[in-house]
Amino acid sequence: MKILHVTQNYFPSIGGTQHTMKEVSDFLHSTYHDEVTVYTSDSYFGPNRFAYKKITPSEEWVNGVFVKRFNFFKRHKKPLHYFFKFTNRAFKVSMPFSVQNIYNGPFSPAMFRALQKTTADVIGASSISYLFADYPIWRKHSANPKPFVLYGALHLNEESAVPEQFLQRVKNCEYYIANTSFEKDFLVKKNIDNEKIVVLGAATGLYKYRSILNETYQLKQNYGFKEEDILITFIGRQEGTKNIQLLIDAFSVLAEKYSYLKLIIAGAEGSFSRNLRNISLNNDKINVFTNITEGDKSNIIAISDLIVLPSASESFGVVFLEAWCFSKPVIGANIGAVASIIDHGYDGYLFEPDNLCDLANCMEVLILDKYKRWNFGLAGYEKVQKYYTWEKVAGGFRKVYQLAIDKFNSTLKYENTSP
Repeated sequence: MKILHVTQNYFPSIGGTQHTMKEVSDFLHSTYHDEVTVYTSDSYFGPNRFAYKKITPSEEWVNGVFVKRFNFFKRHKKPLHYFFKFTNRAFKVSMPFSVQNIYNGPFSPAMFRALQKTTADVIGASSISYLFADYPIWRKHSANPKPFVLYGALHLNEESAVPEQFLQRVKNCEYYIANTSFEKDFLVKKNIDNEKIVVLGAATGLYKYRSILNETYQLKQNYGFKEEDILITFIGRQEGTKNIQLLIDAFSVLAEKYSYLKLIIAGAEGSFSRNLRNISLNNDKINVFTNITEGDKSNIIAISDLIVLPSASESFGVVFLEAWCFSKPVIGANIGAVASIIDHGYDGYLFEPDNLCDLANCMEVLILDKYKRWNFGLAGYEKVQKYYTWEKVAGGFRKVYQLAIDKFNSTLKYENTSP
C-alpha cells in the first residue's frame, strides 16, 4: 500500500498526535512494508504556533519513511497574534474561528500542489485544526483525487463547541479515526454518520525502556533527588492550557504538610515555560525540565511516584499510557476523553476539572498509600499491554485505510456508471 501522511510537524522527539502519526508511519513501513511518505511543515513548533524554528533538511528518510517538509506563509501571524492579544486583554475578545483557521494554516502552495499530484493509494491526516484537513472538500478539482482518512484528535469536554468547518471536514472524509468512544459519541450527536467513525486511540512503546534503566535510587540521585522523596510529576507541553498552575497550587498545599514531596514539570517548551522557570527559582521543591528526550522522559517516569495531567480539555492523554508502562498511578480531570481511559479507583483517580481541593485530595490519598500506588500502576500496565500497543493501533489504522480505499473506489464506480 502507498500511504501519504500529512501532519503539522514531524521529528523524532515530538509528542501528541504528531507522535502517533510518526509511530504509525514507522510501524506500517517496518511491519507491512508499505511505502509511506509524510508531508509536513518545516517548523519544530507547527504552523499554528507564533514561534518558528526551522527543521532541516527539507527532505530526508526517517526509519524508511520519506519525509518532505514544506515552508509556509508566516507574515500574517505576528500582526494577528499581537492584535488579538491586545483585544483579549482590553475587551476580552478572543480570536474568532474564521481567523484561527487562517492563523493555523499552514498556507503552503507547494504542499497544496504536492497533494494534488500524489500517487498514494490513500491519504491519512492529522489533525482536524489544519487547512490540509479540507482536502476532501477541494479534491474534486484535482486531476487524481484520493481517499482521505482524518485522525482528528478533537480536544473536547461536555460543553465543547465544535466549529462548523471542523464538522464539514469530518463529513467529507471517507473515515474518521477517533481517540475515544466519548469523541465518537460527541460527533454522532452532531449528525456525523456513526459508520464512518472508528475508535482506535493512541499507543505507546515506552515500556521498551524498562529493561535498560538503572535502579530507581540511582536515577533519583542523578536528577538531584533523595531516595525518600515522593515525586509528583507532570509530563507534557508546558502550556497554560494544560492547567499546570492548578497542579502547582495543589502541590503547594500538600507540600506544607509533607516535607518529603517534590514536584517535577517536564516536557516541550511552551507559553508557560517562562513562568515555570521563575516559579522554580523561588521554590526548590519544584523542578522544571524542558525539551526532554525520550530517554529523559523514561527516567523521570521511572523515578516518579505519581503522574498528574490536570488539563480540562484533552483528546486522549498519552501520558497516562506512558506512566502505566512503568506501573505508575495516574490522576486526570474527569472529562470525557480522560474518563474513557482511566478507571477511577482501579488504575488511577479522576478529579473534578479545575477543582483544586479535589485534585489535592486525590493526590494526598496516593501519597499516603504506597500499596494503592502499586496496585493502580500494575492495573494500568496490564491495560496498556491489552489495548494500547502500536501493533494494535497501527494495525487498526491500516484496516481503516483499506476500508477508505474500497469505499472511495466504490463511490467512483457508482458515479461513473450512473446515468
